[in-house]
Amino acid sequence: MRCVEFRAFRGTQRSSIYRSHVIGVDALDRIVEAAGQDGLGRLDPRRTQELEPPAARRLAAQLTELRSSAVLLDLDGHLTALAEVANWCARSREKAWLRISPRC
Repeated sequence: MRCVEFRAFRGTQRSSIYRSHVIGVDALDRIVEAAGQDGLGRLDPRRTQELEPPAARRLAAQLTELRSSAVLLDLDGHLTALAEVANWCARSREKAWLRISPRC
């Protein structure tokens, strides 16, 4: 199974703490497709991407909106976890970033 890791960091490149969530590529593809062309729709699970806190905040809002629409009820746990990781990055008062990268 191929998967993608969403890992939010706080701190510096040398000394940071993080939270993460791993999701299968097929599930992420379904989320991206359901989201359409805005924000989430531009995520490419096959390459590493980094988002700054403002972009992580937008991502969390889009995930929450998608969750509220109840279109992907079977992926609700993933939508919730991904939104929590993105929000954790977005709410940081120190340097923070969200890295989305292929794994497995």
